Amino acid sequence: MSDFIVARLRRRYRDGEPIHSVTAYDYFTALLASETQMDFVLVGDSLANVVQGHSTTVPVTLDEMIYHTKIVCRHFPAGRVVIDMPFGSCKADAASTVQNCVRAFQESGCGAVKFEGATDSNIEATRILTEMGVPVLAHLGLLPQRVNSDGGYRMQGKTDKAARELLRQARAMQEAGAFAVILECVVPAAAEMITRELKIPTIGIGCGNVTSGQIIVMHDILGMLPGKAPSFAKQYAQLFSTALAAVQQYRDEVSSRSFPEVGSESDSTEQPAGSTAYLRS
Repeated sequence: MSDFIVARLRRRYRDGEPIHSVTAYDYFTALLASETQMDFVLVGDSLANVVQGHSTTVPVTLDEMIYHTKIVCRHFPAGRVVIDMPFGSCKADAASTVQNCVRAFQESGCGAVKFEGATDSNIEATRILTEMGVPVLAHLGLLPQRVNSDGGYRMQGKTDKAARELLRQARAMQEAGAFAVILECVVPAAAEMITRELKIPTIGIGCGNVTSGQIIVMHDILGMLPGKAPSFAKQYAQLFSTALAAVQQYRDEVSSRSFPEVGSESDSTEQPAGSTAYLRS
């Protein structure tokens, strides 16, 4: 399949094949996505939460997003990496949105940009960017960058009026040139209706299994952080507790002077011949 995101997703959508994607922020998560042959990865502004430890996505900057996207592009096909445009980089007006997206696209080397919402300026920016050759992934439903003004994280599209408004926004972004749309925390009935009415793929998160594909935060499905994950994020591993136990065991063995063992391979600073465990530059 193509290493360019638009062509790959169009083919999977045409063939009725579910689209799978995850977030990635660094070498480790990019390798996991690459080895499992994800259709695309999103360098999400959720890195503010899961990498930087903030309570919302608002604090992460454009410079930081570009930095992390560059890392991911080195270890996952760059043409299928999407950069998430952070708070303040979009929506002010179409011209500034285009300028920021072009900068992010050029400097990071990624294959597409994503921004939240379907304001008039975002629709116009999508049209301009598409004509310039910058693929745009839309994002509707729950908009995490608006959490402060919206008063929290809530399911979207609960009423017929709300669902129809989401459909109107999705159609507007589709007509402007968006190649797909992420639907976040949209009630399944509304997500299914939008998916049925559009001619581009819908990528769901917290919408049930009615969309064209799924995206999820890598840290949530791997249990990489303490605390409760979102209810829609099935945890396939508990890496935080496993890592915590390992580090505690290391600490205990240092305290008891049982690490390193005398005469063990741990005493050698030589790397085993042919080892590719660490790639250092």
